[in-house]
Amino acid sequence: MTKDTIYYVYDPLCSWCYGFSPVIKKIKSAYKDQFDFQVISGGMQSGERKQPVSAIRDYLKGAYKNVTERTGVEFGEKFMDVLEDGIRMLDSIPPSIALSIVKDLKPEEALSFAATIQEAIYFDGIDWNTVEAYIPYLKAYDIDTDEFKRNFEDPIYKEKTLEDFKLAANFGVTGFPSVILKKDEKYYLLAQGYVPFEQLDAAVEQVLTTQA
Repeated sequence: MTKDTIYYVYDPLCSWCYGFSPVIKKIKSAYKDQFDFQVISGGMQSGERKQPVSAIRDYLKGAYKNVTERTGVEFGEKFMDVLEDGIRMLDSIPPSIALSIVKDLKPEEALSFAATIQEAIYFDGIDWNTVEAYIPYLKAYDIDTDEFKRNFEDPIYKEKTLEDFKLAANFGVTGFPSVILKKDEKYYLLAQGYVPFEQLDAAVEQVLTTQA
C-alpha cells in the first residue's frame, strides 16, 4: 500500500531549520510506518538573495542567540569565526546540491543528511560552498567519495536542486522550516517556522483524526 507523505521544506542556511532538526527527526521516528518523508531544499539564499555573511552579520548574531534560547542547539566556535570574518558567501545552492545527491543515492537517509549538513555548517564551521567540505561526512552514509565529487560537478544536480526550489515555491512556502502533510491527495500545512515536537505531533494527529 502506498503511504502518504510528510514533506519537510528546509534550507541548509536556515538557522531555525538547524534548531528544528531534532524535532523533524523525532517526528520521522514516530510516524515512519505511516508516512514517507521527503526533504525539499527551499533556496532561501539564492539568486538575488545570495550575499556575503557580512551583509547581514548583525542580524544573524541576534537570530542565532534566539535559536539557541528556544531550541537548545549550539553554534560552534568555528562557525562563529566564519560569522566574524564575514567573507563567505551565503549561497544555498552548493549545500542543496549535496543533499540532492544523497536524495538520489540514499533516499532513506536524506532527512538525516540534511541535519548532518547543518551540523557541519553551524557547529563544525565547514565551507559549505566547496565539495571537499562534505567529504568527511560521507563515510557515515556509506557514500563513495569519488561518485559524490562527480555528481557535485554534474549540471543535472543543480537542475534537481532548482526543481526543489520551485517545488517549495509551488507549495506556497514563505518561511523555513515548513512541514506539509499529504493525505488522500489533500495537502495540510502543519508548520511554517519553528515549532516544538509536541505542537507538530499534535498537528499530525489532528489531521489523522479528522481525516480518518
